Amino acid sequence: MPGGRARLQLCAAKISALATCAAAHGGLVDINGGNSWSGWNSIGNSRTNGIWMSGSTTRNYSIYAAMFTLEASQTVGGSRIADGAAGDGVGYTGDSQSSLFSGSWRVGDRIAGVGLRYADASQLRMFFFMVDWTGDSMRAASSVGAADGKYGANTGDVSIMSPESASAERFRAKQYSIANGVIGSGGSTVTPYGTTATTDSPGRGFAVLADGSASAAISAQFFINLDAIARSNDGATFGEGVFGPTTKLGLTEAESSSIFSQQTFLVPTPGAMALFALAVLTPAHARSRRRF
Repeated sequence: MPGGRARLQLCAAKISALATCAAAHGGLVDINGGNSWSGWNSIGNSRTNGIWMSGSTTRNYSIYAAMFTLEASQTVGGSRIADGAAGDGVGYTGDSQSSLFSGSWRVGDRIAGVGLRYADASQLRMFFFMVDWTGDSMRAASSVGAADGKYGANTGDVSIMSPESASAERFRAKQYSIANGVIGSGGSTVTPYGTTATTDSPGRGFAVLADGSASAAISAQFFINLDAIARSNDGATFGEGVFGPTTKLGLTEAESSSIFSQQTFLVPTPGAMALFALAVLTPAHARSRRRF
């Protein structure tokens, strides 16, 4: 029967996607500010041609990306440095363990993450993590140091920002923004959760502070919860788009206002895309007005 055959084919496709995902995501992702990177994909160095967009060519750090579903057993590894205290080069700052399952985050949600680890004396003080749904807002320069890279946002593209701070908000996702129009061509951004860190936001952030520093990091990991964004879309412009093979992730990292670099790259693995596509096939996602 044609209908039965179609259902069998769909079932086989789901099983195949699950198998691919299981192979690519066999364990929990390390969330610890960057002390270790199990479950992450190495993207390259900040001075890699095809990744580098603009800024300082001397800033030297490794870039990582992760795509995973949030499991009930997920933890934040290591010890959290007390708010306002100086770092020791090992303990993390930013969000807490409880933030993984509070506010807008739920078990089973799809998470996109980006991280960096410095290989020189540079230290992180401000960070932007951006999702370019259709891959047309960000473009790497033709070569490292060239001036033809592009870093912008179209309607619906989202980003999270973490500025320098020694308070309880340091390296948390303090500001979640959505592009309202084309940035650079009259567009602006909106911040539906305000400009202070909150677990209502889809963003989370963790970092390892430099030894003796209360505000500068030597590594960091930032995350955006795609399903939290989708659940907020019921009539509100909290970010929207289809997460697909042309979607790009991007980052701006800065030590000061004049020393920064920007990078962009595609979603790292076919297994991650299979994982995200499978979620769209579930009834809950099929009923959603906007889907990833």
